[in-house]
Amino acid sequence: MARIISKKKPLPKDMSLRDFHEKRDKILIIRDTGGLGDILMHRMIFEDFKRIMPEAEIHFACPERYHAIVEDHPFIDKILNSRFVDSHDYTISYNTTSACCRHEMRLAPFSEKNRSDIWANHCGVLLSNHNMHVNLSDEIVKFGRDARDLFHKDKSKPAVLLCPISAMVSKNLTKEQMHGLVQELRDMGCFVYSSHTFPIPDLEEIDVPVIHGIKPLQYLGVINSADYVVSVDTGSFHFAGGMGKPLTGVFTFADGKVYGKYYEFELVQKHRDNGNWDCGPCYNWGNCPKCKTTPKPCLTEITVGMLMDGVNKMFKRWPWFVK
Repeated sequence: MARIISKKKPLPKDMSLRDFHEKRDKILIIRDTGGLGDILMHRMIFEDFKRIMPEAEIHFACPERYHAIVEDHPFIDKILNSRFVDSHDYTISYNTTSACCRHEMRLAPFSEKNRSDIWANHCGVLLSNHNMHVNLSDEIVKFGRDARDLFHKDKSKPAVLLCPISAMVSKNLTKEQMHGLVQELRDMGCFVYSSHTFPIPDLEEIDVPVIHGIKPLQYLGVINSADYVVSVDTGSFHFAGGMGKPLTGVFTFADGKVYGKYYEFELVQKHRDNGNWDCGPCYNWGNCPKCKTTPKPCLTEITVGMLMDGVNKMFKRWPWFVK
């Protein structure tokens, strides 16, 4: 059962009885920024909020470009624009924007909590459920399937969505990693495609279709169209994990075992638990002493063989069958 962590917050002294009556059952959660992965992980917290406060209205404020990503959530009563929302309209509100960074950097390199748990704890709640409750419309499902099928002609081949680029360049696969991984997947008989906000020249030069220039919700439809997903630490990883897609996640300085704690997936990461990375994941790439001798070592020292080891484990765990 979810339970509330005791966290008292005094009411404004000038609040009238009428104001209190109107505001008492409304709770505001504010997320001032993205990215897509963090917005998707926020979806995990609202079920328990509603379970322990069924009479309350849960209002979620986030950047407008992400509203379509959360408006279908069954336990969010109202979506607001974080740029214009006024927390003084509520008896109680919580801003989750910087809670994770504070927690992770304070405890690094041993930050053990998933971000959904950090946000919920910041609001005074311990989660017992971690469901995203994503319900894509038939229209979005069809969009993703049609976008894939523009290129995926041979349906006897599994469609593998490769997402090698993050909003943080420090998480991006190198050109050599991308090319080696694509070649290995093609040699196995897979159809490889990708999707991103912008074109990915390193993939396009080896004729990998990159579906880009689409809206965030359409992007989810494209991910949903995949038979398998191979992704770095970005929104595609979290959506595929939340939807239960066969998934391989490639991580660097952030702990994939923590970020993917509530997903079924195969992890590729140089990790202290594997005995091959004594200092990480460290959460502190910018100050990494190893970067002085080897550029981005926890990324660049991941070989194509290591990537394929994770992919092969994924295929073994979720065997391909013709649909």
